[in-house]
Order: sequence, then structure tokens, then C-alpha cells
Amino acid sequence: MSNSQSQGYVTSMGHTKRSFDKLMPLAALIFSVLTGLALGLTHSQQMNALTSEQESHLGNILAGQLAKVIREPLIHRDSLSLQVELDDMLDITGVSQTAVYDIENQLIARAGDNDRRSMDISRYRSPVSVDDNTIGFVSVILQPDYYAAQTTTATRILLLLWILLAAVLIFVAFRFGNSLSRRLTTLLEQLPGSETGKGDELAQLEYRIEPLLRKLGTTSHPLFGQSVATLAIACRNLPRLEALLNQEHFKALMVKLDQLVEGAERLYGATRLPGSDYHVYLEFAEGDNDQLSRAIHCAAALLRLSSQLLDKQGVTVELTAAVSPGLQLASPSILLSERELGKRLAEMQSLLNKGAAGEILLADHTDLQLAELDAIDLSPLAEGSAVYRINHLGEHSEARLKRQLAILGEQLDPL
Repeated sequence: MSNSQSQGYVTSMGHTKRSFDKLMPLAALIFSVLTGLALGLTHSQQMNALTSEQESHLGNILAGQLAKVIREPLIHRDSLSLQVELDDMLDITGVSQTAVYDIENQLIARAGDNDRRSMDISRYRSPVSVDDNTIGFVSVILQPDYYAAQTTTATRILLLLWILLAAVLIFVAFRFGNSLSRRLTTLLEQLPGSETGKGDELAQLEYRIEPLLRKLGTTSHPLFGQSVATLAIACRNLPRLEALLNQEHFKALMVKLDQLVEGAERLYGATRLPGSDYHVYLEFAEGDNDQLSRAIHCAAALLRLSSQLLDKQGVTVELTAAVSPGLQLASPSILLSERELGKRLAEMQSLLNKGAAGEILLADHTDLQLAELDAIDLSPLAEGSAVYRINHLGEHSEARLKRQLAILGEQLDPL
């Protein structure tokens, strides 16, 4: 996998419109707006209902009181006393206008604002009665915005609280989404392969990790009829170590190597094939045309990590690795398939014999995708040779390999 391809993938991940660091704040914003609208509508309805109830209650009480206090002046047609009582009623906060009418609804006296635009919705009337006979009417008009002004403070406080909670929620969603996006992107960079699916980081992680998961009900035998890459590793000095070390120490060494191979098998999505004479064979069959890249990274990881782990025990294991891409042909017969597998493993043994300790060899193939090797330095074993030596990986591949080595090392440390 080339360095430019990897950088393009990371860039696209960091700026994708479906990234979690944008989706989660957007979801928080939508939730805050919808919640704010719901709370605002509920608050508005409750305040309007409460204001209307209080205004109606006050208007009816004031009209009733005014009808009582002007009864005597109205009976005696004392205009001065009527005007005084009407003016006194205006001293009550919220009262805009007061008026007295005769039995024929003709205006007798009035005090306060003469604007009648809101009289139909704010006027409260009460009859003036004497011995069950109505002698006139009084009306009280309240200021339309008086109670609305009293609820403005509560509305502003609620609005400020909503803005504060929405800002906190969006900020927390942004931080969490950004952290989640970085962690998922880091996991994606550690996985072998470069192809990505559609969707956010989690969907792409599922897409990339699916080939690494062994599904229930599937067989562990090699798969036939698809492109594969085979990794062979020869432990050259194990026969000599077996003769030099005591059996207990040698068995512990073998267990350590097995644990290392099993960890690499899980991480890189490989299938271990039957081996012999201190040879390890891994097949990379599932994936999105990244089998060769996974095999090469797996070989580099096994060689480096085995050297780091076993050197601590004072033991040096000489390993040689060979990678061969190819197409595994389908066969209706298991026996024929096993025979073909035997031939392929024999070819891998022959390829291993050409390498020295610590080397990774790569067999040429007509179907080899050279784009996978853009960031890998190769050199032929000899002029005109079909076998190449992998000198070193590219910068991005090395960075990814270091992270993969850390994962394998963590799995082996407790052992």
C-alpha cells in the first residue's frame, strides 16, 4: 500500500461529512432545537392560559367592586362623585380605562385611556343593580400587555437556560464525537488493507474488520477458487537449539513462538496451514485484494517481534520468510485440493531455501498488483531473477507496522 494512498484515506476520514465529529454535534443541535421548540410551545401555551385566567379574574373582580362603589352616585346622578370613583379605580396597576353607562348603554362618565382598539378583548362589564333592578353598567378595561410583561422575565430566564444547556450539550457532543472519531480512525490505520467502505468511521471499521473475523460455522481449511497470498517462515536454527537447550527450555521457546504466530494470525486475518520441519505456513485468502500487503506486514511483524521477545531470554532464532501471491484453483475433490496445496507448500520451501536469516523474499507472479508495492523497496536476488528481496517498507507502512507490533506485544506480555 502506497504512502500517498494511505495519506489520502486519512485525509478523507478527517474531512468526511459523515464523520462522528460532525454527526454528533449536528444531532445534538437538532435535538436541542426540537426540545427548545417543544418547551417554548408548552411554556407559551401555559403562560397564555395563566395570563388569560388571571386577567379575567381581576377584570371581573374590579368591575364588581366598581359597580358597588358607584351605586349611590349613579342613583343620585352625582357626576362629580362618579368621576372621582372612576379616577380612583385607575390607580390600580393594570387598569387602563373605567366607564359608567346607563340602562340604555349610553356613556355617563369615563376615565383613563380613550383608545378603544382593545376594548373587545380586554373590557369587563358588570351591572349596577338596586333591589334586583339594573340601573346601569360599569366597564373596566385592563392594559393588554400588563400580564404579558410579568411573564417576560420568566420567558427570558427559560430561554437563557435553554441556550446554556444547548451549548453545553453541543460542546460535549463535539468533544465526544471528535474523540470517538480519532479513536476509530486510529484503529482503522492499524488494520491491514487500504480499501474503505461507505459511511462513517464505525461503518468503515466494520467493513475493514469483517475479513479479520472468523465467522461461526466456517471451516478453518484453506479456501479454494480465489486470490490468495501465502506466507512461509523457516526457523533455520531450531534443530541446533533443540540439541543445545534442555527440553523444558526448548518447549517453552516453542510455546512462545506458537503464541506469536497465533496473535499474528488473528491480527492479520490469516489461516494457518499444516507445517513440517520447523516451517510455519499462513494463508491470506479473505479480504479486499489486500492479501499480499497483509502477508508482507505479517512477515515483517513476526521477524521483528520474535527477535525482540526471544533475545530477552538469551536465545536467537534465525527466521527466514517468503511471500508468494497466487490464485488457488477450485477443485471438486478434497484430495486433489490437498495435493495442489502440497505442491504449493513445496514451492514455498524451495523459495525459503534461497533466502538468508532475517530476509523476506517475494515471489514474482503474473497477477501481481504492483500498486500494492509502491511504498516497498524491492531488489531481485540476482539479475533476471523472478524472486525479490524486500529491503524495507515505506514510511507509512513502517508507522502502521509499529502500531501493529505494539498490539501483538501487548497480547504476548502477560504470557
